[in-house]
Amino acid sequence: MRGSLARVASTAAAVLLVLPAAPAQGREETVDWYLGAMSAERAQRLAKGDGVTIAVIDTGVDGTHPDLAGRVLPGATVDHAGVVDENLPGDVDLSGHGTAMAGLIAGLGIGDGAPLGVAPLSRILPVRVTRADDGTLDPEHVYAGVRWAIAQGAKVVSLSLSGKPTGEAPWKSELIEHAIAEDVVLVAAAGNRSDVEVRVGEPASIPGVVAVSGLGRDGSVWPGSVTGGPVVLSAPAEDLPHLTVDGGCERGSGTSGAAALVAGVAGLIRSRYPDASAADVVNRLIRTAHDGGSPGRDPGFGFGSVDAYDALTATVAPTDRYPLDVPEQLVVEPAPPSADGIGTGWWLLGGGSLLGTGTVAWVAFRRRARTPASR
Repeated sequence: MRGSLARVASTAAAVLLVLPAAPAQGREETVDWYLGAMSAERAQRLAKGDGVTIAVIDTGVDGTHPDLAGRVLPGATVDHAGVVDENLPGDVDLSGHGTAMAGLIAGLGIGDGAPLGVAPLSRILPVRVTRADDGTLDPEHVYAGVRWAIAQGAKVVSLSLSGKPTGEAPWKSELIEHAIAEDVVLVAAAGNRSDVEVRVGEPASIPGVVAVSGLGRDGSVWPGSVTGGPVVLSAPAEDLPHLTVDGGCERGSGTSGAAALVAGVAGLIRSRYPDASAADVVNRLIRTAHDGGSPGRDPGFGFGSVDAYDALTATVAPTDRYPLDVPEQLVVEPAPPSADGIGTGWWLLGGGSLLGTGTVAWVAFRRRARTPASR
């Protein structure tokens, strides 16, 4: 990647962080319900993400948000040409999607209705990918951002975006091969179900990526989540607290949130087991997941719903083999007739879905935190 790659990792603001020992009474059933569903509250007694950098490849992250104070590195921007520009920092977010995802990973939970992140002492490395005029992200530009983040020392990469599965391309095998070679875990959202797309999207569908489907508050597969063979794990997706760029918080649903939560759990594992390889981290995630559907791996839950505490405490032998298939040959599921007309760019996946016009409205399911839930 062009430009200096050395300055970002050392420039986090130094602040004293005082985290609650546990969510305030009542919060665990309302604001932070997802922490209990993933046994993350218990896991945080053992690790909080200390010493781990998690890259958020998205719209940028608002580094001034009070609930992310001191956790956000400067980052960089991938411009329209696919060039990573360190002179355009990634700690600025004009749309809010990346900030929302970062809050689920590393939020401090101090604001009214704000999330306590799964790994609140982890550092967020924001990579802002410039969108095309139609709102999409060029897959190869995202890949450039991933490579840059890995070069800066990110050990987990969170990708809350999705696009129509496409055929074989060199960058796909390079993406996962480079991550494995550099000992990095890639986590991606499976995608939000819509009238025009029901398959697991890219990059989640690329073999070797930890593809995450969404769960509802009742533990079943969230109706808005796509499902399919590539799904590796499942995590809460419904009614999650999202930080906003105005310093506040809203509620929303989407598999992007589920992916961010799993990225946070991967950060906890890397914090508790700093010598564990990426293969070991993924192996712990899948071997300790709670089987929620048909016995074994299934299209809805994958290997199961992620359990942060078990992932940190279970006896799992080290592995010298990456536990997920890697792309020797990429196979694309046949597209349903209704998928005609959808482009190959990737879309951001917050609480929204692909619309028939081919645009994305990630705020479609969002609502203000202080308003009653509409069901």
